Amino acid sequence: MNLKFSFDEFMAMLADYNKTIWPLQIIVYLVTIAILVMMFIQFRHSGKILAAWLGVLWFWVGVVFNLMYFNKLTPAANVFGVMFLLQGVLFLYGGFARNDMVFRLNPGWRGLTGLVIMLYALVGYPALEYAWGRGYPEILPFGLVPCPLTVFSLGILLLSVKKIPGYLVIIPVLYSFGGIIPFSLGIKEDIGLIISGLLVLIIWLLQRRNRHSEVLVM
Repeated sequence: MNLKFSFDEFMAMLADYNKTIWPLQIIVYLVTIAILVMMFIQFRHSGKILAAWLGVLWFWVGVVFNLMYFNKLTPAANVFGVMFLLQGVLFLYGGFARNDMVFRLNPGWRGLTGLVIMLYALVGYPALEYAWGRGYPEILPFGLVPCPLTVFSLGILLLSVKKIPGYLVIIPVLYSFGGIIPFSLGIKEDIGLIISGLLVLIIWLLQRRNRHSEVLVM
């Protein structure tokens, strides 16, 4: 699978993408903030609303970003597109069929880790990009490109009231380790993607080990 493309090629594609979809970046950001507020104040059905919104964003990134734009640089984008479409389906399945998308902000270390990861996706990415002299349109718009969306989704999953659903974690964690590629190209802010995936993987494995220990004790 050919992944070879340069930093300048990626930036040119990103600039074209941002200019074409403007002002969708602002709309997505504001809608996400509104849904988070509903979630934190325990608005009825906020989990389902969030599941639907994440499903829409993962579908968008799968089809529009990966299959329509990114595949001009690498055929691997087709594989990423399928991954994002599948994850979008899983979020809808988790929110509506299984009712696994129930979240709450809690003072525990898992909740704090999730909140920090989410803030990195929402604020950290643009802050670092502007600090490093790469402003609009050469930015990774929240919710509309793979990396910040994956980071945000990983953070959200750590706020789950229930145990972290394994079927919702697999694709985001796998994709997060692919952040090594853009980071090596010079997209340094994607170090947060790699770290987020590693943290969620460790927390999920610890959760599974604890659950296994409880079963043995019973």
